[in-house]
Amino acid sequence: MRNAFGRRRFLLGAGSAALALPALEYLAPSSASAHGVVPKLLVYYFPNGRRPEWWVPSMATGVPVFPTQAAALQPFADQVLSLVNLNNNAALLSPGAAHAMGTGTIMTGSTIPDVGGGVLHNNVSLDQILVQQLAPQTRFSSLQWSAGEPGPCDVGGSSCAYTQSISWTGPASPLVASIDPVVAFERVFGTGVDGLEGPAALIRRASNQSVIDFVDQDARALQAKLGTDDKTRLEAYFDALRELEKSLTTPAATCMATLEPPVGGLAYPERVPAFHQLIRLALQCDQTRVLSFMIEFGLSGRSHDFLNAPGGHHALSHFGSQEDKNRLELVEIWQAQQLGGMLQLLRDTPSLTGGTLLDETLVLAIASMGEGNAHDHGHNCPMLFGGTGVVQTTGQQIAFPAEAPRQLCDLHVSLLEAFGVQGAFGTNGAIFGDFGTASIPGVVA
Repeated sequence: MRNAFGRRRFLLGAGSAALALPALEYLAPSSASAHGVVPKLLVYYFPNGRRPEWWVPSMATGVPVFPTQAAALQPFADQVLSLVNLNNNAALLSPGAAHAMGTGTIMTGSTIPDVGGGVLHNNVSLDQILVQQLAPQTRFSSLQWSAGEPGPCDVGGSSCAYTQSISWTGPASPLVASIDPVVAFERVFGTGVDGLEGPAALIRRASNQSVIDFVDQDARALQAKLGTDDKTRLEAYFDALRELEKSLTTPAATCMATLEPPVGGLAYPERVPAFHQLIRLALQCDQTRVLSFMIEFGLSGRSHDFLNAPGGHHALSHFGSQEDKNRLELVEIWQAQQLGGMLQLLRDTPSLTGGTLLDETLVLAIASMGEGNAHDHGHNCPMLFGGTGVVQTTGQQIAFPAEAPRQLCDLHVSLLEAFGVQGAFGTNGAIFGDFGTASIPGVVA
């Protein structure tokens, strides 16, 4: 399975004709999918935690009132469900590497027994369970994007996969996020192939397809000779091959939206809203219905000089002075503004059913942990926006006592229920992850 990750991502991301069989013992199993349509899901991730006093809305008046630092979210108070004090036990029980464990488990809920040794652990993430079970008939089953740049991979020999991936198709299969909006646009909306257009592009596309057909025939001829483990590996390979084939053979977006590619070489403050526009277009044009966006990777050390907040974000989250805390506040204000901008784009986009794209898209805004200074995995405070008729995003809050937090995995169980997915996908009898046993009352619409 270690080899399967690299080869799988090469197949999915490169769009190349240089295909080969995966490494097998002879020379990530593919889950069965239920019929149905996947509702739109956008997971919006923040690194280095969120300070609750700057993030969690007050319900003193009976309606959500966001703190000044998150005032950009106030226009969406009527379409929010705030959850307070959710315990990510998977991160708490995983050894060391607090940021890797927070980011790596936030969507999987699976305890990671160790971070060294060159072996990836973890399990399938919530978004990928939806993909596997509901089998969306879109050009891309899911997309993973980030405005970040690769940075530190956390302590103890921790793999970068844990800080740079929140979407996992299986125990050793993180999905790598695209970090260049130009490349992301070309993959989803481009008409060329490898930079080609017109007849040359058609020839290249046909060439790629013929190679896929050849490799598929070669692999299936080999399948009858393999043992059980190798057959499992080969099924994962077929799954990747089908995903690549679908992206090559399905036409690019033809919706009514204006498809303008982003400018290359954007600085970070412009790269984030550029990705927001791509997210809106990908959902509006129904190129995918499941998308995760990391505004930055876990353990982000980005210096937000453009906010007059110099100093690495991670260092600021462990502020040693009031000045550092003030700079951290500026960063969290800006990040809330970015989320508000994303929500506004979705609200401003009409849907075909008479509502808005925000009505049709459930946005899960979630940080790697609660308060970052203490690496607090026991009191995460995610929010849900939009998704009308899917969850109770009607200006509500579900708050648990700080001394008795609810399991974060139970939120994931709730979302599986809201999306109509039945079955147990966790370990040792859990419905989701290691600790998800029941849905949270008041989440599902």
